[in-house]
Amino acid sequence: MRLLGTTRSPYVRKVRVFAAETGLIDRMELELHSVHMAGFSPSVTALNPLGRVPTLVTDDGQVFRDSLVIGVYLATEAGRHDLWPADRDALLRVMNTHAVATGLIDILILRLVELGKPKDRIWPELIDATASKIDAVLDHFEAGIGELEAEGRTLGTLSVAVVLDYLDFRFHDIDWRARRERLAQWHRTVSDWPALRSQPFMDASPALAGKIR
Repeated sequence: MRLLGTTRSPYVRKVRVFAAETGLIDRMELELHSVHMAGFSPSVTALNPLGRVPTLVTDDGQVFRDSLVIGVYLATEAGRHDLWPADRDALLRVMNTHAVATGLIDILILRLVELGKPKDRIWPELIDATASKIDAVLDHFEAGIGELEAEGRTLGTLSVAVVLDYLDFRFHDIDWRARRERLAQWHRTVSDWPALRSQPFMDASPALAGKIR
């Protein structure tokens, strides 16, 4: 399998973690591609019309174009029904957890791109709004820590762990652990999961805002 992506993208890291958790990481070759919102990558767009990563090309030529779609493919390929349950109610809980975690990634990237603009072009209202939304999501996780613990190891909770790691990786100015002791403890616990330890964020050189996917 070929995974088009970068070592610093939170979306791509989700897939790498999913692959490690399912035991399929050794079958996956990471093919590095630099893509960003203000650019066009013909090599990526040839496989994904959105021009985005992660994009997975399977050994039999199937192409999957979203981190959740790739995660579901990997979980079902490996027979990991704990990661992506067959039971409807359990599946909806996992999907909800994944949606909130991935939505927070979207907000963080929007904030990073905005902060990368020249100061006179930054939209202060957007910076304020993203700060409020980040706090709201983190407070949501803190309040629902019992649900995260009960959910166990799924595509949803792995995604929560990845977005918390991304805060540490890119947003040193955000002290997300303040006032969220239970979430911080949960993160310390899950950080020992082998799939998360084995697939860290990596960045040899600082990325420009907008060039982080």
